[in-house]
Amino acid sequence: MTPALLDLLCDPIDRQPLRLEGAERDARGHIVSGALVSDSGRRYPIIDGIPRFQQQVELTDTVESFGDEWNHFDFIAFRDNWLQHTVRNTFGSVDAFRDKVVVDAGADSGSQSRWIHEAGARQVIALELSHAVDGVMRRNLDGLDNVDIVQCSIDAPPLRDACIGGIVICHNVIQHTRSVEDTAHALWRLVGPGGEFVFNCYPKNDLGWLRRMRLRLYEALRAFLSRRSFHFRLAYARTMAVLRFVPLLGVVLEKSMLMVRGDVVPGPNWIRRAYRAGALNTFDCYGSHAWQHLKSDDETRALVARLQPDASLVGNLDRYFLRPQPIGIALRISR
Repeated sequence: MTPALLDLLCDPIDRQPLRLEGAERDARGHIVSGALVSDSGRRYPIIDGIPRFQQQVELTDTVESFGDEWNHFDFIAFRDNWLQHTVRNTFGSVDAFRDKVVVDAGADSGSQSRWIHEAGARQVIALELSHAVDGVMRRNLDGLDNVDIVQCSIDAPPLRDACIGGIVICHNVIQHTRSVEDTAHALWRLVGPGGEFVFNCYPKNDLGWLRRMRLRLYEALRAFLSRRSFHFRLAYARTMAVLRFVPLLGVVLEKSMLMVRGDVVPGPNWIRRAYRAGALNTFDCYGSHAWQHLKSDDETRALVARLQPDASLVGNLDRYFLRPQPIGIALRISR
């Protein structure tokens, strides 16, 4: 935990300041152990350099599911996809991160946090609730001086109100929280003057009888697969990733949402990367997490208007609602 993070933290319950007790530091001056204590007496331990706020959250099967998923599927090999899709369609270029404080809300494997750091961010704060913080995230983020991992719920982030003048990004995550609206408001509260909240939510895409039938099929299959074991779902995802390469059949499988691969950036080892994308995205689509909210365009527009009534301060507003939607695009809401 970097010393700079201490100035930004607060008690996630009552939003009051925290004081550091019993700190031990490494040779760089980073805090590796100790406790964060609120005036109300609540104590949050720092273990292996990570402040832990997960004791205030019910650790459901959903959280465990994501930890297992990201410890198995490390997204680190998909940097080109991130650059060509998320960065290009949302920000234009990685220059958007340069010299900014960036909060990566729902950091999964830590891959995006690492890439944002490599793009020149001044400080990156990776928020993640699952046990991936002690596995894949540690492998991807260890040794980076200006990157912090905080184990917490993004529904109640332990960061002070309006403390982020840079970027709070929640990409491909918010639909997996208990309430998209509550999480969006909690993250928007962190954004200070000049900062922005960047997020997307999976679209409902149910216009027309054919799309409605496809959605019903997806919901029924997910209801079945999400209750199966990790290895059963993994076998299904791997099988579908292979079948995606079969001419015509693969297209039908993806169009019907029996599997998801998405666009894979051309380049070396394309077949291997396409297989891995198919397995990962299909596994994620049918994961055992409890919530996978799909929002209609009207619902998303209404949420954005509640966060920021001034439409001139919302970036990508028109392009976000194009169909087909630009891959990886997210809304940019400025304070």
